[in-house]
Amino acid sequence: MKELVILLAESALETIPRELLNDPVIINDARKRRENPPRYLILDRARHHRAMLGLPRAEKRGRPDIVHQALLLIQGSILAYNKLVKTYIHTTNNLVIYVDPETRVPRNYNNFIGLMSQLFREGKVPPMGKPLFSIVGGINHAFNAELPDRKILLDDVRGREIPMSVFIDYVLSLKKPPLVMIGAFPRGSFEESTYSLADDVFRISRYVMDTATILCRLLSALEMRLGLLA
Repeated sequence: MKELVILLAESALETIPRELLNDPVIINDARKRRENPPRYLILDRARHHRAMLGLPRAEKRGRPDIVHQALLLIQGSILAYNKLVKTYIHTTNNLVIYVDPETRVPRNYNNFIGLMSQLFREGKVPPMGKPLFSIVGGINHAFNAELPDRKILLDDVRGREIPMSVFIDYVLSLKKPPLVMIGAFPRGSFEESTYSLADDVFRISRYVMDTATILCRLLSALEMRLGLLA
């Protein structure tokens, strides 16, 4: 396997929606964080729950901590150290963020949130020199840039259940690096538009698993099969 491409699909990562910019909860939080105006403040249910109550699809939004945890796992993996994984973040607003393979994600959550605010403001971070994160377009950008053999969606709702060992065999049998889409939102199902992009929809466990658990199992299984843990 040359490398695995992971796309964190429909990630609950976004700036404050326009309809919430004048909400008192948002304005107060922006003042505390010195993000006035609050346009590039990151939506976070832990701080903005009351403001989000009437937001469309609110149950899937405002959880940047899921993306943070996922990036720590991917970028800190043995696959990443061996340059065998690439990462894209697909946001709830259909933006795609490319993560440079050498990026080491801030372990402190507040530092990560500050970095994401800067990313949405500038389009890349750091704004000068080689970017660690960069906004590169819509979801088709990742497909066109990587030209994967198969676009695989891991989904507990509609996925065909297969053992992890069989899934790893399938991934390693492909001639070109596959692109694996993993949801990075707290609850609910994928949008129909996301299902329509997938060549395969699999479920790799009989249990419903969160994003971090899926990534732990997938990364570890690949590392073991490739002999990277020896």
